[in-house]
Amino acid sequence: MTNHPFSLAAAAAFCAAALMVPALADDHGGKVVVENEMEFPADAVWKHSFDAYEAKAGEVNASLRRALSFSKAMEAEGIDPSRVKVAVVIHGPSVFDVASDARYAAKHDTGDTDYDANPSAETVAELIERGAEIWVCGFAANYHKVGNSDLLPGVKMAPTGTVAHAELQRRGFGINAY
Repeated sequence: MTNHPFSLAAAAAFCAAALMVPALADDHGGKVVVENEMEFPADAVWKHSFDAYEAKAGEVNASLRRALSFSKAMEAEGIDPSRVKVAVVIHGPSVFDVASDARYAAKHDTGDTDYDANPSAETVAELIERGAEIWVCGFAANYHKVGNSDLLPGVKMAPTGTVAHAELQRRGFGINAY
């Protein structure tokens, strides 16, 4: 068992900061001890997938952030990053969050707002660098007119989001519930 007294707290703080969640008031005078009591077998492999549908122009995709936070939280617990497998299935309007800067701008630039860069691009690049699989629903991509050549490096096209989830589950990936 890996037991890092503050690593779980650090991971929680990272996740809160990444999600821009305000700190909650406490009844402990600001002193709370959070110590991991969960065991992580050294030879285990964790396979976890995330579903991305929601998208907000000008913001990093929340599901991509959660996927990266999960990967970093496991690493903070002393888990070898090669034993953490992450996948994200992209569908709906979130297809633009894994598109090139030019395609992102073509969708979101308005008379009031101009986007020089896709705000999710760095998160996508870090996920890919960590070995994550990012699959785009082919139906959603077709509907939104986002082709293979519009995708960020390392992002791949699946026939549908449902097929991508089914294949990931067949390979032993669980799906994040939120």
